[in-house]
Amino acid sequence: MDTKTILHLCKIANSQESKRITILGAGIAGLVAAYELERLGHTVEIIEGSSRIGGRIWTHRFGDDPKAPYAELGAMRIPSEHKHVLHYIHEMGLDKKLRKFVTVFEEQNALMNIQGNIFRMKDGPRISQQHYQGIFLDTRYSEKTRLFGAWLKTIVNTISPGNLRESLDRDLNSHLMDELERLDLEPFFSEDGESIDFHGFIKANPGFRARCSKALDMFFSDILVETSHDLLQLEGGMDQLIHSLAAAIKAPIKCNHKVVGLHVQEDGVEVSWLKDKQLHTRHCDYVLCTIPFSILRKMDLRGFDKDKLTSIDNTIYCPATKVAFHCAQPFWEKHGIKGGASFSGEGIRQTYYPSVNTNSSLGSALLASYTIGDDADHLGMMSEQERYGYVKKVVSQIHPEIEAPGMVMDMASIAWGNYEWSDGGCSIPWGDDVSSESNHHIHYLEAARPQNTLLFAGEHCSRFPAWIQGAIESALEVVYEIVTHKPLRESTTTLPIMSAKKTKTPTVRETSKTSR
Repeated sequence: MDTKTILHLCKIANSQESKRITILGAGIAGLVAAYELERLGHTVEIIEGSSRIGGRIWTHRFGDDPKAPYAELGAMRIPSEHKHVLHYIHEMGLDKKLRKFVTVFEEQNALMNIQGNIFRMKDGPRISQQHYQGIFLDTRYSEKTRLFGAWLKTIVNTISPGNLRESLDRDLNSHLMDELERLDLEPFFSEDGESIDFHGFIKANPGFRARCSKALDMFFSDILVETSHDLLQLEGGMDQLIHSLAAAIKAPIKCNHKVVGLHVQEDGVEVSWLKDKQLHTRHCDYVLCTIPFSILRKMDLRGFDKDKLTSIDNTIYCPATKVAFHCAQPFWEKHGIKGGASFSGEGIRQTYYPSVNTNSSLGSALLASYTIGDDADHLGMMSEQERYGYVKKVVSQIHPEIEAPGMVMDMASIAWGNYEWSDGGCSIPWGDDVSSESNHHIHYLEAARPQNTLLFAGEHCSRFPAWIQGAIESALEVVYEIVTHKPLRESTTTLPIMSAKKTKTPTVRETSKTSR
């Protein structure tokens, strides 16, 4: 259902009596919900645990100048079919800033580092085949099969976490090469036989995915999106959407309010949070919780049913780590690289080049490393200085210019797996315990299921985990649930904390935390 239709239904169903809603989290889901609820005549307040708004949309600017280079430490691309996101970009008057996002495998002059061998992306299939060796040199298979298999391995190696790379290796050796051998691969090679139309292949051969391990099959959906030629970005930074929404909301956004407990009751929800060493407790009619389940499961949760607690405990989050360098000049352009990404080698995976805002006397921002899964954990365990040194050393193997004195002027990084307010980069549907795609469908519905008047939104409650689209869609669905619900009442109390040693904060529930 498109955004306007959902909002029209909300308007029709909206009750005449104004309701009061407390929103936990000032990320995109919380801000969209607040914006729409206010427009429908309801009163909201927004509580944010951290000192900043935006959640996992985080644009880092290297300087205060409006033209200063920037890097996206969080969400950085918008699939063109994600209409909810584009609706709010239009609503906030930002559509003129939409630009094409040049993604991985799209810039043919980008580089690849496979086992210390450096070559351009356009030479990928044949050179990959030579360096991987093993089954890719097995003469039982045709040259086309071996080339295609090697390129498939390269795509997965560049984008996926370690467990899925291993899954593909097992599948290729056990049966996928045989599957490729029986298929007509010719239509999916370019005229020179050096590049492959992976999107066209998957569309024409859906049965191939069914022959993969289930987790890998599900991850192919992400690969297809990430390698699409129809991705967009906001020139000037993705956080423009966040700040525009915040400016359009009348309610104040209260940062540094750390929620520590939720008690679901028959007539509302009791919310407890810490602010300036004081424990505050408020009884609310309606609460919209957009806090990631990786954080929520550490809180004191009461009045939840067993299935809901299981969903909160078992939602899997994938770590993600990004490292950005402020470079004195865009040295990569001398190599004909004008966007896209290189595969920079083991440990740091993808290096993204800016495709907008590159001609600046203030330098240029290079997203030197973007990793997920085990690679992200490895970088996340390092100190920031160790992380910067490691990434710079690996990137220098494909771009020795980065070692020139004064080339790297500043650095920034985020290890989302260790970040206090998310404890993960995003929720994922393709963990090791996922046995079918329908399981994810059931899981996100359970994640979104309310507990009386405690409602839930965020990418983990949607059909689009890891994407802004999912966070917005889930927020709109909650807006509809709230406006059609019978009004309740609200009361407030505040309890001071005299001493951290003498006064106990709400007990943290003991859970078996799932992490990746």
